[in-house]
This record gives sequence, C-alpha cells and structure tokens, in this order.
Amino acid sequence: HGAARVNDVVFVDQSPIGKTARSNPVSYVGAWDSIRELFAVAPLSKQRSYTAAKFSFNSGDGRCPTCGGSGFEHVEMQFLSDVYLRCPDCNGRRYRDEVLEVKVAGRSIAEMLELTVNEALAFFSGEKDVVARLKPLADVGLDYLRLGQPVPTLSGGEAQRLKLAGHLAENSRMSPASGSLFLFDEPTTGLHFEDVAKLLGAFKRLLDAGHSLVVIEHNLDVLRA
Repeated sequence: HGAARVNDVVFVDQSPIGKTARSNPVSYVGAWDSIRELFAVAPLSKQRSYTAAKFSFNSGDGRCPTCGGSGFEHVEMQFLSDVYLRCPDCNGRRYRDEVLEVKVAGRSIAEMLELTVNEALAFFSGEKDVVARLKPLADVGLDYLRLGQPVPTLSGGEAQRLKLAGHLAENSRMSPASGSLFLFDEPTTGLHFEDVAKLLGAFKRLLDAGHSLVVIEHNLDVLRA
C-alpha cells in the first residue's frame, strides 16, 4: 500500500561512481557550473571573450590537449591496478596556460580545484548557490576532500557518502508527495563515530524533505536512531 507515494527508488551502496579522472566531488554535487560562471565574468575573461565553457575540463579548447582535461594520463595495467601519471604538459593543472591567467579573488581555476570543501565554503561564503551545493559534502563528513579530487581515488565509503551528498544537493527540495525511497547498504563502514553522527544528520534531512529510508546496518548507534 502507498507505492504511488514513492517517486523513485535509489540504491546507495559503496560501488565506484565512475572510472574517469575527470569526475570529481565539485561536479558531482552540481557546484562546478556556478563556479565556472564566476570565472566567466572576471575582467580578463570579458576582455578575452571567454565564456563558462572555456573553463570546462570535460570539453572545449580551454583544457589541456595532452590529457584532455583530466590532469593525468591513464595507463592500463594488465594484471595490476591502473596507473595515473601526472600530465607532463599541464603538470596536473588540466588547463592551457592562458586560461590559468584568469583569477577570481587571486586564484586560478586550477587552484580552485585544489581547495578542500571546507576551504571552498569559506572562500565562496558570499555565493549562495555555490555554498548550497557544497554544504551537503560537509554535512556527510566529506569536508576534507579536494574539490577536484578524481572520483576513482575515493574509498567505497567515501563514494557512498558522495552519492548521498549528491542526492541531498538535488532532491532535498522535492515535495513529500513525490519523495524517493532510499536504500542504504552498510553506510557506516569505516566511519569514525563523529562521522556516524553527521551521517545520521544527513538521514534526518532526507526524512524532513519527505523521503523514506531503509538502512541495512549493524552499527548500534544507527539502530538506536
């Protein structure tokens, strides 16, 4: 009974999010577009007619042509884990030199990607849209991640919490009548007890937004909640 009230079913486990080094936390929660817009309205960008597309590392001619904007060259190993070597041309910065000359508050787009989530929240404190999208990362205990950290380098637990942060960023405004059913598989694996408390806070925000949760878990604090 009541299945019509569920808009979607979302399984959040510890499986990898993706294999490309171009995927990272800031793009996963949707904050990257807003940050690129800030660089597009910088004085030097206007002088050179740069648009937000110029600051994309997924497409366009602003990215490094050697590594295609990933910052690394991917070497497949037959019997071992794949190896990522820092790009010799851009030195891992992802962009052409002329794009890196554009600064926002003294930082280039590559330097922005090196900020941790905590540092970025302080840096963009006046940008409501950026803060609103980055805050879920801090809410689930991922405030130490760099904005541009390649997703393949995350642990299973970090990948799971990143998925949760993505849903918090995108789905928290849904009406209770169209809420989703979230299924979590052992979300506290490898977490410190303080991070478990943050996770429970994130669960409460999903519930407050009208979503439903089924959590498979052995942690006693989670069971008690």
